[in-house]
Amino acid sequence: MTQHLDRENVLFREHHAAGQSLKNSWTRLASTYGCPRVTLSRNLLVIKPHWFAKWPIALLCMDLSHEIPIETISDVTEIGEWFNYTKVQVRFRSEGGEDKTILLYLKNGRDFVDKLQGLIQ
Repeated sequence: MTQHLDRENVLFREHHAAGQSLKNSWTRLASTYGCPRVTLSRNLLVIKPHWFAKWPIALLCMDLSHEIPIETISDVTEIGEWFNYTKVQVRFRSEGGEDKTILLYLKNGRDFVDKLQGLIQ
């Protein structure tokens, strides 16, 4: 189920984040510094790699390409800092019913957490 990102209602956008999926041992070891774009609107959280990283991320099965409806997000938590990035944990249920956790490393993480918490509460 692909939803439409309502560009007129974008609440947060960061173009050079870092990300890590906690899906399995491989994805926990793999990180993508500067590759993911993170966009939050009132109805959707989109985590997508830039064009130059799309194929390597897909080939390495890093689980870092998601369009997440807000209603499927169960929790967002700021869990620390890493080299001037805010480390944020996002928990959600995938389209297939699988519980997933993604770590995002954001320059404006506090703003992201505040806005997403306001949507899921």
